[in-house]
Amino acid sequence: MRQVATPFRTLLAGLSVLCMAASVQAQTPGFPFDPTHYWTYQMEDSLPIVPPTTILARDQFFRGGVALTVDRRERLLNWVFKNNSPVPDSLLHYTWWNVLDKLPVNKTVIVTNQFGSSRVQVLNLEFLLAPALKNVTTPPLPQANHYLCYRATGFPAPTQGYDMRDEWRVDFQQPQALEFLCAPCAKQHAGVTFPVVDTVTHFAVYPITPTSGNFVPFVRDQFVNRQEFVHQVPIEYLFVPSEKTEPPTDVKRDTWGRLKRLYR
Repeated sequence: MRQVATPFRTLLAGLSVLCMAASVQAQTPGFPFDPTHYWTYQMEDSLPIVPPTTILARDQFFRGGVALTVDRRERLLNWVFKNNSPVPDSLLHYTWWNVLDKLPVNKTVIVTNQFGSSRVQVLNLEFLLAPALKNVTTPPLPQANHYLCYRATGFPAPTQGYDMRDEWRVDFQQPQALEFLCAPCAKQHAGVTFPVVDTVTHFAVYPITPTSGNFVPFVRDQFVNRQEFVHQVPIEYLFVPSEKTEPPTDVKRDTWGRLKRLYR
């Protein structure tokens, strides 16, 4: 047991340092909020990894780090112009990997984006986002965040629809109520540690209902490199850049509680 536990503790310490360094960078005045939106395409042939792959990850909900198993690449996140929103980096894509360990969280946070600000209940872990490239085989993979994504509820649907456009198609969609929240994470896989590079940008994930024909991109991430058949079939998802904060503390109640404990 000691031989297993010591490297794991060493890894967690390393992830902690990397997250702290990224946090300092993200909190610098003027640090940009990444405005890029993404929408999803399902992979027709989402074959599982054999055997499933174990990763180690650490984020704001699992601060001590956690071992997770990913087994299936299910969707491609393609950048999308939403009402002509900017896309600073059109090379960066993400892949959606199913996580077998649906670990509970049950935390309340405040999520703020262009749709407003709402108190959100974060329920349990669902999937991982890994940085990816599409139809690009030569450059190294992007230096970008990984994300752990959680089932969430509490953010109502926006009251209007939006024009959507990527290099494949155009559409008009009205997102439904929030279904997932994605938080940046540090990740280790195959002996390589990938730090958080932006602690500010989260993703609020809303169901949408586009339908498309088939496309055949070559998709490359840290797990699998191959050509994929992808298309949009409801339900798909819109990933909206967002900020996550902690709910405000009830100062009066907290102070009264401390006074009562002092004079018991």
